Amino acid sequence: MRSSRNHLFFPALVLAALACFARVAGAVPEPRAAQLMPRAAQSLLIDIARAGERLVAVGERGHVLYSDDSGQRWIQAPVPVSVMLTAVWFLDAQHGWAVGHDGMIIATDDGGASWRLQRDGLAEQQARDRAALEQARRDLVAREGADADAAALEEARLALAEAEDRASQPAYAPPLMDVWFADADNGIAVGAYGSYLRTSDGGRSWTHDAARIDNPDELHYYAIASGGAGRLLIVGESGSMFRSRDGGASWEALSHAYEGTLFGALAFTRGDVVCAFGLQGTVLVSPDFGDTWRRLDSPTESVLAGGTIAQGGEALIVGNVGTMLAARLATGELQDRSRATLRDNLAGVIQAPDGSLVVIGQGGAVRVPAAQAADASVVAGEAGAAAAGGG
Repeated sequence: MRSSRNHLFFPALVLAALACFARVAGAVPEPRAAQLMPRAAQSLLIDIARAGERLVAVGERGHVLYSDDSGQRWIQAPVPVSVMLTAVWFLDAQHGWAVGHDGMIIATDDGGASWRLQRDGLAEQQARDRAALEQARRDLVAREGADADAAALEEARLALAEAEDRASQPAYAPPLMDVWFADADNGIAVGAYGSYLRTSDGGRSWTHDAARIDNPDELHYYAIASGGAGRLLIVGESGSMFRSRDGGASWEALSHAYEGTLFGALAFTRGDVVCAFGLQGTVLVSPDFGDTWRRLDSPTESVLAGGTIAQGGEALIVGNVGTMLAARLATGELQDRSRATLRDNLAGVIQAPDGSLVVIGQGGAVRVPAAQAADASVVAGEAGAAAAGGG
């Protein structure tokens, strides 16, 4: 289950897209472990999830924090990477995954108290480039000889030159923006430039499978939401949306209901209700799993970055300058539930076990007590218990 800087703070997902241009020259160094910081709970946090009764949040510099008292106190977990972590997702109270910059994927089997590295995107890309170079050299040798075909030989030489050029370039791996698992073995991670990775062994190995989705422009994927029963929704750059009804085995592109970027999505486990949100305060709702969409009348033009479906089917969405919206999906009403005391740019929200809300973002983690949280939520009508994606 999960929810969905400079000093001015870009939304976390935009920041990660901008960071796509970061590259590492020469040999790829080993990932550095995140430093344990006394004020990590006040640092930039990007996403938050429930691991049973525990809350787990991730963010800048590889920070992972967990709370066992509904967000009153936080403990920083040791993490083997120090890159920005953009999303966290838990299958159950023990097993979870987090993704981030440089194509990093880390995993936990103790509820987020400790983490291990599953994928280093930079090292993987460098290994692939080197393997391609060695193969190009073997191909050239195989084609050389007194009776070598001139055209085939020239083709092999050009291929070798291209492989040498790629291998000499700084290593680069697109940031991953979201992750989801169907069970303990099968998972999907999505990210910038149409990155689409899948695993069938719990994350011990990941396969590039971008061709599974028709995305010729390599638009960024920002969020993946699960509605249960194999229903998945991916949203991203330029209003792109893709859905699957078979757990990601096949995907279809949906007609654009909005041309601006969408940063998050929520899907309900009963019925076919899904919503997506992003730039300009945009909130889109579909009652039929993406066949038709309605844009709700929004009280804000703030960027919306994360959301959750709270107890009783309550839908909450947060964004810049403390924006918090509550969507009455049954009636199409979108209400402003922002609080005067909460003005930081927000990236995510979740309902804690005690009924309180915990919001995360520029100022770290902030807890809104249960009595106040009740004033900031609204029942979503026909939607039932749900799983959420986004952030």
